[in-house]
Amino acid sequence: MCTGSLTARALVPCNQRPVLIWDVDGTLLAAQSTGRAAMNDAFWACYGIARAFDDLNFAGAHDHDLWAQAIRRHCNAPPAMSPARFFHAYLQHLQRRLNEAPIPALPGVREILCELTAAGYRLVLGTGNIRAGAYLKLGAVGLANYFPHGGFSMPGATRVDILRAALEAVQPHPTCAIVIGDTPRDVHAAHAINLPIIAIATGRFSTTDLAHAGADLVLPSLGHVKRFHELFHELL
Repeated sequence: MCTGSLTARALVPCNQRPVLIWDVDGTLLAAQSTGRAAMNDAFWACYGIARAFDDLNFAGAHDHDLWAQAIRRHCNAPPAMSPARFFHAYLQHLQRRLNEAPIPALPGVREILCELTAAGYRLVLGTGNIRAGAYLKLGAVGLANYFPHGGFSMPGATRVDILRAALEAVQPHPTCAIVIGDTPRDVHAAHAINLPIIAIATGRFSTTDLAHAGADLVLPSLGHVKRFHELFHELL
């Protein structure tokens, strides 16, 4: 099943293989509650407030913004308050939870990453996770080494900033790139810097949701590896 259509963004001539910018949660790894649970653990440890992240929308969000939302809701803290203590605790709790139950890779992901790397494509991350958190999650299932660079959550950042950082991390600087994500926020961020996006309906959003958001290509999953390659090459 494929929805959406190719757009001008997808057909811009490129003199090299595009860099592929990957989201993590809901795209590469199953969208489980491990990150949310570890954030709740850390907030309790740092501020004595339980379940601070339960009502926050994690879809397409990034870690620093989620922390700031929780602080505003529960702590009445000054704007200059540093998140360093919280994220130090978060990484400890995330590692503990991943040791107990790693977040599984989604169907087809491992095979697709292996084949794309062997074919010479450069893979980078464009994720709302902080850098160390992204690599803990991916490392727990043996996928971290596919992604030497990336754009990650930063204080005051937007999804657009994260994608720009992902591009800037690649040297020599790429002339074209494709984003792979699973939320409308991923779609809107990619289009804000004129990049095509393959949207995968393996998170909380359906193929219809992602098509309506304007994704250039929408797939129900990465589980059909041959079909992914066929459609992916239509974007080149």
